[in-house]
Amino acid sequence: MNKSHHELLRLLADGRFHSGTELGESLSVSRTAIWQKIRQLEKYGLVIDSVKGKGHRLSSSLELLDQDRICAGLPDSVRSELAEINVYSELDSTNRYLLELLGSEEIHSHLVFAEYQTAGRGRRGNPWISPFASGICFSLGWHFPVSPEPLTVIALGTGVAIVRALNKLGITGVGLKWPNDIFINDRKLGGILVEMRAESTGPCNVVIGVGLNYEMRNSGTDLIDQPWVDINTITTTRLSRNDCVSGVINELINMLNEISRSDPGYIINEWRKYDCLKGRFASLILPGDTVNGRILGIDDHGALVMEIDHQVKKYNVGEISVRAQ
Repeated sequence: MNKSHHELLRLLADGRFHSGTELGESLSVSRTAIWQKIRQLEKYGLVIDSVKGKGHRLSSSLELLDQDRICAGLPDSVRSELAEINVYSELDSTNRYLLELLGSEEIHSHLVFAEYQTAGRGRRGNPWISPFASGICFSLGWHFPVSPEPLTVIALGTGVAIVRALNKLGITGVGLKWPNDIFINDRKLGGILVEMRAESTGPCNVVIGVGLNYEMRNSGTDLIDQPWVDINTITTTRLSRNDCVSGVINELINMLNEISRSDPGYIINEWRKYDCLKGRFASLILPGDTVNGRILGIDDHGALVMEIDHQVKKYNVGEISVRAQ
């Protein structure tokens, strides 16, 4: 989405009617150009009502991400740690954006958001589907002078940070599904994708990608292949999207600092408190195989522990598919 289209969207974001003349004057373009830009916006799944004599409006108001509002919601101690914050209307992938920067510049505490990702990614190469401005999608770069041990604590700690943030926002009953999913009542609220470049016992650069469903509109959601839920469905009072972002970033930065200076054992223990699958029977999809058994939890290194044919086994990779009970 180019700059002029994004500026038009900001004018329409209040959900009220705006005449073609008014919009054209604001953007210094003709009414015909406004009409063409609106048709382009609709390609992002945005529903825009155009009524003769009234003008154009979004079918519902839209809260776009705003760097100043995000920063205003952060404590000074956290805000001062962030080297850079960028909000883009469109990227292929926020994780890929930072990974590509890693070869040429420092990405520590570099935070990048996208209203829309053309190639958003989950684990195992799965696509991450989130219609325009319907989610909270960002990536954070972080440098550890010494790689944390175990490395899985980064992904597990990110999950814990998100649960902490959601609880402070009044969202309770949040659970974690190994290794990186956020669930409420067996419905997926979000996911985490951690990608790293590490040396054995040496420094470690990580890119932490987070996707949370904020207010999912119908367009594109039919492609999601599992039950899902969004923040505004489970809250009685509508939460500001930018406030949600600030809350998550605050807890995430604090968590990463905790990992750097503390024994990660207590983070793994806290993750266990939110484990929403312990004791349940499930399938674990492995590269080239699938095993079935009962989930016992995670060990002290963050590996999944399952009971399979009366034997206890541990796994560091795989995707859990829960059986119907």
